[in-house]
Amino acid sequence: MSRIEHHPKDDTLYSYAAGSLPAALALVVGCHLQFCPQCRSQVRSGESLGGTLMSALSPQALSERARSNVLQRLEMQEVHADTQVLTHTDEIEIVSSLAGGKNTGARGSMPVLLQKVLEEKDFDALPWKRTIAPGLKQIVVDCGEGRARLLRIAAGRKMPAHSHSGSELTLILSGGYSDALGQFNAGDVADLEGSTEHQPVADSDRDCICLAGMDAPLAFKGLVARLIQPLVGL
Repeated sequence: MSRIEHHPKDDTLYSYAAGSLPAALALVVGCHLQFCPQCRSQVRSGESLGGTLMSALSPQALSERARSNVLQRLEMQEVHADTQVLTHTDEIEIVSSLAGGKNTGARGSMPVLLQKVLEEKDFDALPWKRTIAPGLKQIVVDCGEGRARLLRIAAGRKMPAHSHSGSELTLILSGGYSDALGQFNAGDVADLEGSTEHQPVADSDRDCICLAGMDAPLAFKGLVARLIQPLVGL
């Protein structure tokens, strides 16, 4: 299998290390880390730097408002205790355990983080939902913050042309696609901003399965695409 050519941007990895990415984007990065030792190393460096900076700070007393915010967050965690949403700590622990082992899982297989969320190990066993867009199926991944979708683009088919009203991270899990930015294969990540417009086309020999996380809806081009967007759910 070819090496990973496309990685998250440096600021994305450092935001992940700091725990400041929205959950949907963090899930994509965490899954990529399972397959990419280069990015795992960069995240560890970011965590080490953050720890050094934190240790150099002088202790400050918490205000009453800060105390209330902490208690409120704890109450929210109790309310959602039965959900399958992973915290950043969960992600780091899983990725670290994989990095310490001899086998981090072959590209083309479902990442362990995604298995934890979906409670399934086989892409074909998932309850894929058809969309109105031809050749496109999806599964909504509940992250609690941001939007995450597992997308399956039929071989040779293409997504509607679109740009982004926010940030989008897309990790190729199986197969591949090409667009104006190049060829993306299993393990690659497209780290896109609002100004980027593209139209991924799945490789002709197999379906392309990818995990997309975004902090705002996509902005489809063309009247028909915009009309069907609420029905597609992207």
